[in-house]
Amino acid sequence: MPTPPSSATLALRRLTLHDLPDCLELAQNRGWYPDRRLWTLLLTAGTGYGIDDPRGGLRAVCVSHRYGPEERPGLTVLSMLLVHRDHAGQGLGRRLLGEVIAHEPVEALALYASEERVPLYEDLGFHAAPAGDVETLEGRFARVETVPGVRVRRATAGDLRALLDVDREIFGLDRTPLLTRLPAFADGMSLAEDDEGQVLGFAALRTEPHTALLGPLVAREPALARALVADLAREVRTPLRIVLEHHQEELRAWLTRNGLRPVLRSRLMLRGTPALPGDRLRRYAPLSTATG
Repeated sequence: MPTPPSSATLALRRLTLHDLPDCLELAQNRGWYPDRRLWTLLLTAGTGYGIDDPRGGLRAVCVSHRYGPEERPGLTVLSMLLVHRDHAGQGLGRRLLGEVIAHEPVEALALYASEERVPLYEDLGFHAAPAGDVETLEGRFARVETVPGVRVRRATAGDLRALLDVDREIFGLDRTPLLTRLPAFADGMSLAEDDEGQVLGFAALRTEPHTALLGPLVAREPALARALVADLAREVRTPLRIVLEHHQEELRAWLTRNGLRPVLRSRLMLRGTPALPGDRLRRYAPLSTATG
């Protein structure tokens, strides 16, 4: 039997939706849940990169999301760096990420790292962001009453422009390619508004067989964030999961009082920029650490 070619000789290529089955298989190979809906979003709203295995499937993948004007993005978020178990420990992940970084036209890069991967990313020029960690909370959310003084309703397609405007204000960059796909990706979206109908924040929820995932969560003040969570979680019968910006201590305390507990922590790492754009005090939860 011929010897399989070395990973060092295999070329990087762009992924498409045709590669979705191989991405799911690779995720499962690494012990991740093969989240078809999330991977579909990543490969359509972002850019997937992969290294093929000549025997079939993928040896490694990585995904990037660019935010800001198409002709001059202001930030790229990198995620989903996965290497097949049969090829782990050979430097393939380092090589793949290095080549993806070289392909990016943006200097400002961000990613979320587990503790064991921090040294790899530091070697590639990333640094830990001050107070930039996120914490995943999960649990059965208590049935809370509607937060008084806040108008919350379910979002419709007609609200998309207003959602994009408030997101751009708070996130600091345009995320149209991601957020225009949110209605199809999520099972429910809610928005908070003032008496004149101006949108003050929004959140989305998607359900999986055993968990409901809430995010993004963007709001101009903590009471609005609580109201959005309460509205979307009202009908949830499974454990609720949210990836919370670590500095949002007030919302974290409210969530823990209502049944959620920390299960995971990830570190925000940056390259080419000292901090993320936008208003971190009004940014509560990303859609996922895969999208930022």
